[in-house]
Amino acid sequence: MGFLNRILGSSRRGSAAKQEADPEALDSEDDPRGGLQSHKYRTADPRDVVEEDGTVMSGPGGAPQEGTTPDERREEQNP
Repeated sequence: MGFLNRILGSSRRGSAAKQEADPEALDSEDDPRGGLQSHKYRTADPRDVVEEDGTVMSGPGGAPQEGTTPDERREEQNP
């Protein structure tokens, strides 16, 4: 607990440490960041196009999941 939290008596409810692999644990109403993405979006390949409530967007960023290990990809790139 931080110094200011001890002085002011702030609680740590809803902190990331308490998320425990539940993506909805930190969800709050009227969140200006837009809330949670759907399971469909979170599990989409970065090359996929996902449609949610009339909005079309590319999948989440990151490396496409191709079923190979990092070592196998390194071998392909550096023969």
